Amino acid sequence: MRRLARIVGRVPFVIIFAFVFLYELILANLRVAWEVITPGYSMQAGIVRVPTDCQTEWEMMFLANTITMTPGTLSLEVDTDTRDLYVHTLYVADRDEFIADVHSIERVLLRAMR
Repeated sequence: MRRLARIVGRVPFVIIFAFVFLYELILANLRVAWEVITPGYSMQAGIVRVPTDCQTEWEMMFLANTITMTPGTLSLEVDTDTRDLYVHTLYVADRDEFIADVHSIERVLLRAMR
């Protein structure tokens, strides 16, 4: 009974995560589409090490897959010792802002999973 209550208690956070992910997905698609249809080259690609608060392999897997499903980003590697995630992104003008964006998605994801 207690386990069922925990699962039901997570449902609102799962729904919030779905909306946050959908929002980020739409923004990323628009940004990459804009890059394709406009002349010039405004991308600043790079690889960023993102420290995470993930505690389990499942949490790391879901975070890495969420990032990879978003156009313009790709999870490259997970450091299992430090729980850092290495992400290739097409837009890394501000490294700290990129990490903050990943952390905002991570917070919602972890709230839905824990």
